[in-house]
Amino acid sequence: MLAPHAHVLGLTAFYQTGLKLIPFRNSARGLFLMLAALSVLAGCAAVSRTDFPTSVSEQSSELPDYVRVIPLTPANINQMGARANLAHSNSELSSSRSSWQYNIGVGDVLSVIVWDHPELTLSAGPQSSLLESGSIVNENGGIFYPYLGQVRVAGRLVGDVQRELTERLQEFIPDPQIEVKVAAYNARKVVVTGAVVAPKSLAVTNIPLSLLEAINASGGLTEAADDQQVTIRRNGKSYHVDLQSFMATGQASNNPVLRGGDIVNVPIAEPRRAFMLGKILTPGVVDLGNDSISLTEAITQQGGLDETTADASGIFVFRNQAERIDVFQLDASTPIAFVLATKFMLQPDDVVYIVADPAARWNEIITQIFPTIGALREAQLIGIDLQ
Repeated sequence: MLAPHAHVLGLTAFYQTGLKLIPFRNSARGLFLMLAALSVLAGCAAVSRTDFPTSVSEQSSELPDYVRVIPLTPANINQMGARANLAHSNSELSSSRSSWQYNIGVGDVLSVIVWDHPELTLSAGPQSSLLESGSIVNENGGIFYPYLGQVRVAGRLVGDVQRELTERLQEFIPDPQIEVKVAAYNARKVVVTGAVVAPKSLAVTNIPLSLLEAINASGGLTEAADDQQVTIRRNGKSYHVDLQSFMATGQASNNPVLRGGDIVNVPIAEPRRAFMLGKILTPGVVDLGNDSISLTEAITQQGGLDETTADASGIFVFRNQAERIDVFQLDASTPIAFVLATKFMLQPDDVVYIVADPAARWNEIITQIFPTIGALREAQLIGIDLQ
């Protein structure tokens, strides 16, 4: 077996050669490298055994600045072990329906009815539909109308067109009673794609279309959909929308009104997993589901601690935060500790590591593990990728 330091230095050297590593959160290969490193450490007696520092002053001064060690206690377990909050960020897009107005566009079909003057209304015959008797807005943005010739309508509200026709037809018809409608909305579309049952294009009409309505009109979300990471592409810019927060809390800003040309994409959800390593009966991957599970549940799900070698006082949870790595320490050598652990909820990509009998100092193992994790973290922070 390689010495632990040699293994860590080898991985660090691999990172420093210029070869690309995959960021831990987004890559199965990057994850493999990390698990492989920890597995080698788990198999080496010298580094799979440790005892716990009981205070901050006992923790190694050699730890990187981005590492924070947190002993789990009854005083902090509720705060540290809380479920991961949904990213209830506000969308930048408007959700107002009251201000919605539809502007006529090229390709729309307008129906113009002049009451008591069927010769101006039903050009396709008395039994024709509004669509058949309507006028298509041409590429120049206008329609042809008897007596008036070309009338520009594109970009205008239906009410404005109706008022203009009423005024201009008064020259030919006393007190004309005119009604203008859009018989077919063809000018503007919204495209819904990704993890929905039936991706499709939807017409934008005089009735505002919200994000949720568009997704429902596309058959709804699939089981694999990530409704927290919906994107709307508008005018060359992408906007993030957490639709789940709207459905869960009614956060209106995350159900914006869509506009013509919007492209809605619902991505496939990344697996929500934690990783169980070390002296546990069945090391492996734990599926956290949608709501996460507790540390106690995860240990139980994997068969419990390996009683022949595990030290219940040596349970670590490594968590990669935005700007640091947190290492949670749990001394589970007493029953009350496992009760506490039911309140500690695992988060995606947590690594649970269970050590063996305490014979070596904490600093020995932690200073050997962190160069490996640190190399992967640096790759993540600078966005390096490996293909």
